[in-house]
Amino acid sequence: MAKVIFLGTKGEIEEENTRHHYHSSVVIENQSFKLLIDYGRIHRSGLEEIKPDAVLITHAHPDHYIWLEEDFTIKIPVYLTEETLRYGKYKPVNYKIILPDQRYNFGPLEITPYRVLHSLRCPAVGFKIKIFGDFYMVYNPDVVDILEKNKVLTGVSLYIGDGSSWKTNLVRRRGDQFFGHARMVTQLNWCKKYKIKNIVFSHLGKELLEKEIEFLNQFPGIKLAYDDMEILI
Repeated sequence: MAKVIFLGTKGEIEEENTRHHYHSSVVIENQSFKLLIDYGRIHRSGLEEIKPDAVLITHAHPDHYIWLEEDFTIKIPVYLTEETLRYGKYKPVNYKIILPDQRYNFGPLEITPYRVLHSLRCPAVGFKIKIFGDFYMVYNPDVVDILEKNKVLTGVSLYIGDGSSWKTNLVRRRGDQFFGHARMVTQLNWCKKYKIKNIVFSHLGKELLEKEIEFLNQFPGIKLAYDDMEILI
């Protein structure tokens, strides 16, 4: 049995409440291995308390990457893209470069980073994670679009997506480039096309913090993650 623990569930916004106070971050525990994905500026626990075996970073915004603004020293290996490493003001001491579309083994987990559209200045990746057998999850805390949906979403059992916007359009365009956040209804359509039934949204924005109950009433089968929520797999 594996476990997904949501250490934080809000985006880079000032608004907060008792369920959503910390920046979005998850721990995946499988067997005796513990993987942390993202570690932003506002966090409840220190890494010495979380004790991950490794840290994965999606991109270099401050709600995901503490090294953007703080010279934070740890011995735990931190895996990130070359673009994320170059963008931050500081660098993890024990950093490891990962490449999109390459497979990596982290203990019992098999992980494939993939490109997503989100920011023009600091490119982001999502992660497709094989937990065991044919159980795959994807983690997209910040996303406008997934470039290769068929490759990424086929065979996925659990989708964890970007909850920045339910109805408000947060997609922006500069020339032929798009950036920002896809609406949750757009992501639900992706999941419907690829027959993904287990759907959770994290990285919640202001709109969801104000309309959380309304959303859950309209979409009773969808989960909105909250700080310290756990999912057993």
